[in-house]
Amino acid sequence: MKAALLLFASSSSSSRILALIAAAICSSWHVEAFSCKAQSSLSASSLRLYQSLSDQASASNAIGTDDTHVANPKDAAFHEWCTSVGISCPGAQVRTTPKSVAGRGVFSTKDLVAGEEVIKIPYHAALTQGNGALNFPALAEELLDLRKKNARKQQRGSVLRRLWNRIRRRQTPVAKETNSGDNAGEYWKEELTAYALEALEQDHPWSTWIEQWQRNDPMQTLVEQDTWTRDNLVYTDLYPNGIAESIHTAVSDFQKMAPDIPEYKIGAAVGIRLEIVDDYLSQYRNKVPTSASLFSVAVSRAVGLTKHVTAIIPMHDMINHSQSQNNLEMKYNDEDGSFSLIAAEDIPKDTELFICYSDVTNEEGNWDDDKAIWLLVQWGIPSSPNESSARVEEEHTDTAGSREKSVVDA
Repeated sequence: MKAALLLFASSSSSSRILALIAAAICSSWHVEAFSCKAQSSLSASSLRLYQSLSDQASASNAIGTDDTHVANPKDAAFHEWCTSVGISCPGAQVRTTPKSVAGRGVFSTKDLVAGEEVIKIPYHAALTQGNGALNFPALAEELLDLRKKNARKQQRGSVLRRLWNRIRRRQTPVAKETNSGDNAGEYWKEELTAYALEALEQDHPWSTWIEQWQRNDPMQTLVEQDTWTRDNLVYTDLYPNGIAESIHTAVSDFQKMAPDIPEYKIGAAVGIRLEIVDDYLSQYRNKVPTSASLFSVAVSRAVGLTKHVTAIIPMHDMINHSQSQNNLEMKYNDEDGSFSLIAAEDIPKDTELFICYSDVTNEEGNWDDDKAIWLLVQWGIPSSPNESSARVEEEHTDTAGSREKSVVDA
């Protein structure tokens, strides 16, 4: 489905896409890839379970509660699981509430002082390729075989693969996992998805956490409709000629969310995402557990630890994004191999906690639509020049000066 790149009809439009790809690859920010519901080689019962739980989670989050101190059953179950795997949350709690910017988020449970440890997560609790291999050795062997075979085929799509391997949240460097293989970092999206699906299939302890993963934005809606895999996906400036209606709807919905981003850039970004998903399905389906829907969700929760190691970290993945209000920083503890989320400032009790997934400003502090497009299509988060200008002005008037955000490097 090479047409999924949403190629423009005119040469000038094609140049725009190439420029967009080049700008993304040359920039230093990180994110992931995603997407669709497509067919799965996982057992039908497990896939239905995941879909059902995702639907329930969405419905539950939509309801919420005005009393943030009344535990939602789903939130309570998650915290019970965190305790069982050694995650400590002395100053934070996941809450389903309309007080959260996303309907569900992480809130402070007490007044926090800058530098105070809010959450501590042991390394073994994180889903990484190394931890996945330790828990599912048979699947790890199958993935290693696929990795070797696919490596010989990757030259064609190396540009897209390099792009999406760099589009993820980035974290303080940690030691490279020795059991993940020299080129494991190229295949983190596919392999983390396979391990997540295997955890659901085997009712592994991770399954309690994975069952609560979800996302809700135009991209996820598009891929779960499963229409892009059967339609002619060539994007042109002459809609409706040459574009699947479902893709046009997604692009249109995104532009309504972020009208300052040109439509052709949104179309290009959506096309790149679909191309990556299609490659994933064509290379892994019927060989290991696959689900494009979970692929989409899993990679949006991942954080880059080093060039070679990507992880989905429980509790960290529940924290919402803010460009200007991010009040947490994360560090890696060499002594015990754990992650700590630290208060970056004094935080009052019952305040939502944030990290910054990706900075959308350039070196001059101005809003950059090439960065903003990936924040939009990757996580469904809109941004605008006005927001960035307000942030810059706020930082200039802050007597404490601006502080560098270590959780994500955009």
